[in-house]
Amino acid sequence: MPQPSIATTIALLYCCCSGYASAFIAPSSSSSSAASISQTSSHNPATALQATRRNFLTQSIATSTTAALILTSSQQPAFAKETIEVTPELVTESFAAIRNELTSPNGVVSTLSNLIDNGSFEDILQYTKESDAYFRKAKLGKARKLLTDKDLKGEAVLMSNAVTFDLIGINRASRPGKESREDQLRYLEELKKDIEKFLELEKTIVFE
Repeated sequence: MPQPSIATTIALLYCCCSGYASAFIAPSSSSSSAASISQTSSHNPATALQATRRNFLTQSIATSTTAALILTSSQQPAFAKETIEVTPELVTESFAAIRNELTSPNGVVSTLSNLIDNGSFEDILQYTKESDAYFRKAKLGKARKLLTDKDLKGEAVLMSNAVTFDLIGINRASRPGKESREDQLRYLEELKKDIEKFLELEKTIVFE
């Protein structure tokens, strides 16, 4: 069976993952684009949050599975997966970087908290989009690769996707005409919990 080209593989992966990126609205986006995405129910926001969260994580599983199948079918020797030597120093460094985002005055949690307190809605729109890239994709992604339990690696994917969901929630609650401090703070608390849950994975790593 012929293998798909690299270009085809990249295109398919983009289709699978672009849905997450498009969920963020930057300050320059029009209000009509923001209105096209369903909002959290005002009647029962807590229930709506959990329901939306379940839907998002379910979609995450499907997307991750599809992406994995595409990559597996297109593997070539020239692009063999790089082996990472899991050392105590690397693990400590990687998880410390995540913990810093949770506890540091300059971390993602404190920064978002300050922006929410100041009512800086446009800055929040931009920051949530940027932090998904440098925090969730880079820092959580790096730490996830160090896990030695294969089953936990799968759970870690869902945890990191939950962080994206939290950032999207804060982003949605900051859009023109949809500003809601209550929703911003609710998703911020969820973000804290999800980061704390991810940090617990550090103690599961086994060194050879």
